[in-house]
Amino acid sequence: MISTTSAKNEPSPYEIDLQKQIDNIKKSELQLHNYIVSLQNEIYIIRDQIELIANNPLLNKQSFHTKKLQKDESNLKEKELYDLSIKMFNDHKYTEAKNHLSSFIDLYTNSSLIPCARFYYGKCNYKLSKFKESIDQLIIFIKEKPDSEHIPEALLLISENQIALNNISEAIKTLKIILKNHKNSDIYGTAQKLFNMIK
Repeated sequence: MISTTSAKNEPSPYEIDLQKQIDNIKKSELQLHNYIVSLQNEIYIIRDQIELIANNPLLNKQSFHTKKLQKDESNLKEKELYDLSIKMFNDHKYTEAKNHLSSFIDLYTNSSLIPCARFYYGKCNYKLSKFKESIDQLIIFIKEKPDSEHIPEALLLISENQIALNNISEAIKTLKIILKNHKNSDIYGTAQKLFNMIK
């Protein structure tokens, strides 16, 4: 009688197979999510490159000639270091990009590009699996530039860091902020899928 009860409690081959299929689907969903995030990162990088070109004083003759030469040279050095940092990031040289961004943040404390530098610094740390450091920089970025179009992406990246640190409850809270406050964001759908996966 005891052995019969035990046998009844064991999952059937059908149930085991079904569970394997569910696990495979979850893995596929996570892989798809990571691929979508990667594509979105590429889109944001392209947007930033367009902004950099549009704001380059060498391409804006009127702006270039109305500023003092000394200020122009200073701005160009500042811009060159920032551009080099972003190029390193685009080339997947995350350690080099992080080092350049760190130098930029130290050298140009009053630069209008500091928030963006912190944003990419946080992204570099994420790519280098320095999840706590990434969260710290992204939080500073959000405080410094609360109106930035990159805020939803920064929040999503914070949640990714929190998941990597196995802090699922905090990741859920972060994703809820996106779902509540950034419904028109490009990454809203990605945040919704990730939220559904981990809740």
